[in-house]
Amino acid sequence: MNFRIRLGILVLSMFITAPWFDAFAQDPAAPPIDSAVVASIPQVSTQNEINMQWVWGEVVSLDSQAKTIILKYLDYETDQEKELTLVSDEKTTYENIKSFDEIKVKDILSIDYAAGPEDKNAAKNINLEKPDALPPAKVATMDAPAGSSTAVTETPPPAAPAAADQAQ
Repeated sequence: MNFRIRLGILVLSMFITAPWFDAFAQDPAAPPIDSAVVASIPQVSTQNEINMQWVWGEVVSLDSQAKTIILKYLDYETDQEKELTLVSDEKTTYENIKSFDEIKVKDILSIDYAAGPEDKNAAKNINLEKPDALPPAKVATMDAPAGSSTAVTETPPPAAPAAADQAQ
């Protein structure tokens, strides 16, 4: 009887551990690659896509004739402000504006561009950053006598406490 129990435990443990043996097996050898098939696959990335970069900064100057923008930005590697010259062409896309002519000095832009040699950076997408500033909130109060139509007047929000109140 002892032999049958041991044999049953051995067989049961083999069935339990058998699926784990595949995890430790070596992968089968990959089939050889046909060079004709590799040559027929189109290249997905071009040289310009490899050199694509992004910059966010303030417009310092514009040249409408040459469609160039000089952008002041913060170089995060050196922690210094630098200037970058970007050229716009007919392939450039715009967001939040319709054309190059709507860009003004001091606008904040986010630009995807293809880096080029000697200030020949081609802007691919120009996005005008819209300011998040909202007009100051107004508080509406109800000022109407009983029995009449409701009148709403707007008053500005309360002023900040004086410096003497802050010292306490």
